Amino acid sequence: MSDDNVIRPTFGAPRPAAAPEPDPGQPPMRLFGAAAGHRVGLIRDPAAQEGDVFRIVVGPEDEHAVETVALLPAAGDTEGEAERIGFAILRALEVVEGAV
Repeated sequence: MSDDNVIRPTFGAPRPAAAPEPDPGQPPMRLFGAAAGHRVGLIRDPAAQEGDVFRIVVGPEDEHAVETVALLPAAGDTEGEAERIGFAILRALEVVEGAV
């Protein structure tokens, strides 16, 4: 899962090499939906380099790979905030697709 376009507190530090295929040990993704040929989901990743986090991810519908587009620490009500971000991204894709 590529994090190339995610701004994080370690901005400017070298990134580890990205794996070409999704890790089978990756936590399961909760799917919000799909639009404009992409699916949007949420992954809780307690083993992330940043600590326990929620990853809002987007990827092509016909591929297994997803990319992190937002990252929130898993504390308090951040799961609710992560869901709102995920649904906002999904709605933006629906608008782009023309499903207004």
